[in-house]
Amino acid sequence: MKGLLDNECRSSLLYRSFFEQMVQAAFWLDQSGGVCRGNPACEALTGYAAEEWEGYPFWKLAIAEEQETVRRQTQCAVNGEPMPFCTVFAHKAGPPVPVHITYGAFLAEGATIGYYAMVQKLSQAVADSREAQSCKVLDLSLEAAFIYEKGELKYVNQSGIRLMGARGYEELLPYPFTSFFHPRDMPLIHELQKRLERGETTSPIEVELIRLDGTRTDVEVCGTSVVIQDKLRHYILIRDMTERKRVHEFLQNSEKLALVGQLAAGIAHEIRNPLTSLKGFIQLMQKDGMRKPEYFSIMSSELARIEMIVSELLVLAKPHASAFEVHDLTNLITHVVTLLETEAILQKVTIQVAFESPLPMVHCDENQLKQAFINFLKNGIEATSGSGEIVIRLWCEGDKVVIRFEDNGVGIPAEQLARLGEAFFTTKETGTGLGLMVSRRIIENHRGTLRLMSTPGIGTTVEVCLPVIS
Repeated sequence: MKGLLDNECRSSLLYRSFFEQMVQAAFWLDQSGGVCRGNPACEALTGYAAEEWEGYPFWKLAIAEEQETVRRQTQCAVNGEPMPFCTVFAHKAGPPVPVHITYGAFLAEGATIGYYAMVQKLSQAVADSREAQSCKVLDLSLEAAFIYEKGELKYVNQSGIRLMGARGYEELLPYPFTSFFHPRDMPLIHELQKRLERGETTSPIEVELIRLDGTRTDVEVCGTSVVIQDKLRHYILIRDMTERKRVHEFLQNSEKLALVGQLAAGIAHEIRNPLTSLKGFIQLMQKDGMRKPEYFSIMSSELARIEMIVSELLVLAKPHASAFEVHDLTNLITHVVTLLETEAILQKVTIQVAFESPLPMVHCDENQLKQAFINFLKNGIEATSGSGEIVIRLWCEGDKVVIRFEDNGVGIPAEQLARLGEAFFTTKETGTGLGLMVSRRIIENHRGTLRLMSTPGIGTTVEVCLPVIS
């Protein structure tokens, strides 16, 4: 114990010596955010002698309307979540002083023995600038906010520190912006940076963030550029998509179960037919003792048909985590048609598939794409019920593959087509509108696009474009 106390004393003396010699104003704070002492530069900054404010809460140094903000930020720093910000200090004999504050902790043997606040006076031009005002606003933002200049981090708010899993602003300084993202997403991040360098405002992109501890999360990133005093600053916002993904996954699974329920009647009919055949052959074999080879061939074929349908239904209905792998779209479409073929026959609808050969592979979650494609195909069957035709076309266009579901059904008026995809808006009497909304989200999660085209009385086309593996 004595050795630890000695080390703390030595560390305290070392810090104090360094503290006193600093040119920049620095305040030594206790656990409650009170001022223990300040270096000589503090008096030059505020006009108050040290004995006039020692023992007072640090935030009392700010002007009245800024004290609550400084109090909150000081408490965050004491709680281990320091964040730089701009504010205004009172001056004993002159006008208020605009300042920038950075917090930190004094450590000895891994334990915190005190806190400090580094206070830098800002010129009035900088204090009045758009950047300083933006920092104040970003301090209150729930989204992670970063400001970069020539690739160097100049500011990050508290939400950004938490999102990155850092202990403070200083811990993020050594890392370039690109190091926070999965290598797979580098083309998107580089494109975002190029647009910011051109002074543009970027649309949100979805990428995978890698925190300092190595954990990953899906985020949405957007940014804008502002020239301040001839310097180009990049303002970047990062939104954690975890909660939104959870909501979409819930909707997706709910829609999937509803879809399975709707398919049940057709699948039951499809399975009953081969079961009837199997039952008849077994009765013949039991009655006459006949074991003709053609019986076994037909029975094996019927059993394989049942197995394939049940397997596809179980794969679709079973909850699972997203699993992006390389898949062949031709096989995927074939499986979807297998599931819906019986329902199409019952509704007197024919399904044709036309595709280029060979088609490139795609990186996708097979079950999610199946769910979306079943939705499109089922909608087409319902729209053409009674003697319709659906054609599924697949072909390549540059670095993407196009999948089209074309029907010759009743079509959709333009005013309704524009609203399709909204929750609870539907053209069906018993629909919810969630099916298309979930399907659109699935396609977007695959970095694809979805387009709907329809003419009343002629039919509807659903076009999906997905990126291919280069």
